[in-house]
Amino acid sequence: MLRSLMTAVTGVRAHQTMLDVVGNNIANVNTTGFKKDTTVFQDLLYQTSQGASAPSDNRGGTDAAQVGLGVSVAAIETLHTQGGAQYTGNKSDMMISGEGYFVLRDGTSRVYSRAGNFVLDASSDLVHSGTGYNVQGYKMERDPLNPTEFVQAGDISDINIPLGSKIEARQTEVVGFKCNLDSRAEAYLPIGFADIPYNDSQYAYVKIDGVEYKTSYTTDLTSTNGEGYLTVTLDPENGKDAAKLVFDMTGIDEEGGLPVLTLNSDSSTLDLNGTSTPLTVTVNYDNETGSLKLLSASDSSITAPEGSTVWATNLQESMNYNSFTVTDKSTNTDYQFIAEFDESKLDGSPTNIVLWYEEDGQVQSLTATVSFKADGSFDSVTDLAGEFPGDDFTADNLWIDVSDSGEGQTLQVRVAKDLDSGVKDVYDVAANIIQGEVHQTKLTVYDSKGDAHTLEVNFKKVTENSWLWEAFFVDEDGNTVEMLTPTPSSGLLSFNGDGKLASVSSTSSPTEPIELYVPYSLTGPLNDTVLKLDFSGKSFGLDSLEGVTQYASETTSKGYYQD
Repeated sequence: MLRSLMTAVTGVRAHQTMLDVVGNNIANVNTTGFKKDTTVFQDLLYQTSQGASAPSDNRGGTDAAQVGLGVSVAAIETLHTQGGAQYTGNKSDMMISGEGYFVLRDGTSRVYSRAGNFVLDASSDLVHSGTGYNVQGYKMERDPLNPTEFVQAGDISDINIPLGSKIEARQTEVVGFKCNLDSRAEAYLPIGFADIPYNDSQYAYVKIDGVEYKTSYTTDLTSTNGEGYLTVTLDPENGKDAAKLVFDMTGIDEEGGLPVLTLNSDSSTLDLNGTSTPLTVTVNYDNETGSLKLLSASDSSITAPEGSTVWATNLQESMNYNSFTVTDKSTNTDYQFIAEFDESKLDGSPTNIVLWYEEDGQVQSLTATVSFKADGSFDSVTDLAGEFPGDDFTADNLWIDVSDSGEGQTLQVRVAKDLDSGVKDVYDVAANIIQGEVHQTKLTVYDSKGDAHTLEVNFKKVTENSWLWEAFFVDEDGNTVEMLTPTPSSGLLSFNGDGKLASVSSTSSPTEPIELYVPYSLTGPLNDTVLKLDFSGKSFGLDSLEGVTQYASETTSKGYYQD
């Protein structure tokens, strides 16, 4: 009987421990970071009064006779399951989501806790409110090798939050751009002829009377401001006089809406071998395919050495025009028009737009001046010069205006007999000159008082290897802030044939940033500043691939850093 009482006592003692654990859990229900415990029981060793026997041929086996001696507490385990987030009203209180511990410094040693009840002491150090232990963490420091990135310090240290202290306002001085401009994109404006060849001078090896020569060629394609022709220049390596192959614009193709070009043979002579008598170069131009080839010279046979290519290029592939038709209803006469912008003035405003048309086999031109807004959208068209055919119909009656879209992305050409009287149906046309895709990037910059401003920089493809950049400021509604128009506000980015930056605006080196004068003082008592735009990444010690490139991949325009 005495043993049975002792067994019962073990149960009472073990469950007393369990009740202590439960009571402790209940008592700490509001303790910050507390993790509840659970009691694990185990039974005590059994006393054997009779052993077990195995079965035999004559009788079966018997089990052992064992008497239990009670229960004991095997373990008290802590459950680390995360609790729910709770608002405390103290801005410096924190919780850990997931696994981990806060690191606290107790003098020279470190302790760990899940409790995030922290306050600031008199020195603005973050400390544990119950113990005064300092909370520690990793400082983030600017990478000395790349100022656009931050790196983690090597060891943890006390966290100090100097609330109420001041730092001097620092205005933005350098803005970095990191993006790719898709080389496959169409030009954002019709610009006539792109830059051919797309890279530096091309070379062809030719044989004349059995002598092999290396001949370079470049092109100067011009068809704006009423000139109506383009030239291709062949430059011999020996430095002799170059010849210009002149093409006359003799018409406008009705189907393709492109100029009909005719090679003017009077200027196609070139002193290739340095003799006193220039050789007359025979050049073939196929208007159907736009191919231009160097074939032969007088009294000599020009051939390609084995393994080389005879000089050839394709002009038609480089033509970029808008085409439309104007119909005179009174005579039922159609006039074919093509429109192009003067690419030599695309880095500023205003810019000339030339409208070419064919009349009685002659190509004529009208020129108007187009102004742009700060964001590069169309603003207005003025100063139309030239005459358009018809009875007393002068250029003053050719009506060109910005479309009613409100976006400034379309110029609409409309022709009227008499604008003053409102008679607008004698000539029938509705030609839209549409801008291509504009790639935008925005970045927040700061003035001398630390106030934020939104700087927007647009990129627009001009020719095969050049893009127009335009910089301006916008307000919260996206409207241009005219008073903050920087100087300069636009320029050209030129690229090499490998897609890397060749030059920026008027600078010869792509590593030199563009300096913009920003008149902050016009908006209030602020200091004006010079803001540098870096398109190469060199200002931050980055490789040229980290700046602006032109590869055959999607455009990813973004401003990635300001200081």
